[in-house]
Order: sequence, then C-alpha cells, then structure tokens
Amino acid sequence: MTATEAGFAVPTAVAAASEPATGPHRARTGIVIDASVDVPQDFLADPDVAVIPIPIRISGRTYVDKHDPEASARYMRENGNGEGVEGQSIPLDAPQMRDFFIERFALDYDSVYCLTITSTRSPIYEACSEGSALALTHIRGLRQAAEMRRPFQFRVIDTRNMFAGSGIPALALRDMLAAQMSPKDVRAELLRIVDSTYTYYIPDDLGYARTRSRVRGDRSIHLTSVVLGSALDIKPIIRGYDGDTQPVSKYRGRKQSWGRLFRFAAERVAEGRLHTPHVIVSYAGAMEELHATPELAELREACMRAGVSLHVLQMSITGMMNIGPGGLTLAYSGPVESGVP
Repeated sequence: MTATEAGFAVPTAVAAASEPATGPHRARTGIVIDASVDVPQDFLADPDVAVIPIPIRISGRTYVDKHDPEASARYMRENGNGEGVEGQSIPLDAPQMRDFFIERFALDYDSVYCLTITSTRSPIYEACSEGSALALTHIRGLRQAAEMRRPFQFRVIDTRNMFAGSGIPALALRDMLAAQMSPKDVRAELLRIVDSTYTYYIPDDLGYARTRSRVRGDRSIHLTSVVLGSALDIKPIIRGYDGDTQPVSKYRGRKQSWGRLFRFAAERVAEGRLHTPHVIVSYAGAMEELHATPELAELREACMRAGVSLHVLQMSITGMMNIGPGGLTLAYSGPVESGVP
C-alpha cells in the first residue's frame, strides 16, 4: 500500500541557475498541517510550522480550528452535550489554499511539506494539491523578481489517517528534518511512516459517533451496534489504517476500553519495533479525566523505558466535532498489525 503524494516544483531552468555571490544557502523547509492533525504544542511553536485553519459552524456559532487552546476550551464549554453532531466544517478551497501558501512560503522557503487528513474522509487533500499547483505560478514570478534562483519544491502528503494518526507522520518529518536527512531519503521514509501508521478510535457516545461518521462516508458503526451498545454502555475500538476504518473489538464501559487500548499500545512499545519513536493520544474532554487512568501511566512508563515520546493532547476542534465529547484517539507507526486490543 502506498501513500498518496502530490509534488510540485519550480521548472529546472530556474532551479539550475547559480547561487548569489553571497555564498552557499542552506535550504529552509516548512511544514504545513491542516488543523485536524493532532500534534503537541512544541511542534506548533516551531516558526517553520504553519496550520491551515478549518472554520466550523454549529447552530449559528462559528469556531475556527487552528490549535488555539482558548478556541478549543470555548468549543468544549458550548458543545459538551453533543451539540456538535449538527456541525459543519468549511475547509478552505483551492484558491484560498493558493493565497495561504503564497503569503506564508513564497520567498522565505525552498521546500514545503503539507500533510493532510485522509482524502477518503475530507476534501482538504485535494484542495491543498490544487492550491499548491496554483500557487507555484505566482511563487515562480515572485522569486524571479527577487532574483532568487534556488529551486522551490512543494509536496502535499495524504496521511491516510485522521487526528492522532495524522500527527505521527508530522512528528516523524520534524525528526528527519532535524537530522538533516536528504530530501530523497525524507520522502521515502515519510511515505513509509504514512503507510504503517495505525490509529485507534474510541467514541464515547455511539449514536453521536455514528451520525458524524456517516457524514464523512464512514460506515464502521452500525445502527444495531448503536442500539445495543448504548443500552449496555459498550465502547467499540475502531482501527483506522490506509484511509479506512473498521471496528476491531468492544468493551463494556470507558474504563475497560481505555484500559485495554493503553495496555495494547504499551505492549507494542515494549516490543521495540515502532517505526518512529512517537505515540500520540488525543482526547475530546477534560484532560484530568484522561491522566487519571492507571493504564495511561503504564503506557507512559513503557515509553520512557523504550525511549519513545508519549504525547497526550487535547483533540483538535475538528476531531472533537467528529468523534464527540469524551472521544479518544491513539496512534503509532509500526509493523503490519495482526493483533487487536
């Protein structure tokens, strides 16, 4: 299975021109993520990282998802009872993406990687691909006018996952750029990470999750499961991989489902076979509830022993709207997954 990639570059006639006489230039690389990608605050604080905002409308109220803690807190205050089930996300279209890319990257960067939520559930990948192609014409002119003869490259990567799962390739990319890997090696390794990332989702309200999942074209939660599961407090664990989702197990109550998923992840970490040293957990609720889970402490200890970074995050507004209050996602990149939580 192969990740989807759209790559665009300034023509070689411009790229081949000589560098200015001021000396060799070190290429500056930017990273773009859409706002639904769950990543830690230190990643967002990097000046070379940009977030594509996602406006969301719910019952006449508008929220802008851009990883702003205050906006996220407002969303939870005003939609804690499931009001987000009627929400509508309004992602930027291709011309708006073009303007965003030109303003942010035209003259200050030589290479840009844009990572998006899976194209099977959102139009953002397509809009980014079209927008970056449109932007290159303008960027080429701006760079020529500024006598910049260095090559410029823009790659749009479909992460084939959502929320925490889209954050894993982003963190891996940051690590590769920090290690100064060659662009060719970065591209190959990034696609390998995308193709081996697994995301596990635990919705807290099955009725909410089914309604929202059907909006995205996801049929992994069936009506029968909702009726029976709600009555028995059943929490399914849904696995996302390669642009698709499917239920893999179910437990009674949040305590059992969360506990089993965290133990499962701890086992995978202890095996020492993760493809990148990161595990992301994102939650659509008060973080104190999550941190009080004993099995999360076990996962944290396993990560510390294995030299793996565990990132426990507030879920993006887009993720909270789609999974529902109390929903949780966990992701990592590793070998072909044969077991289930």
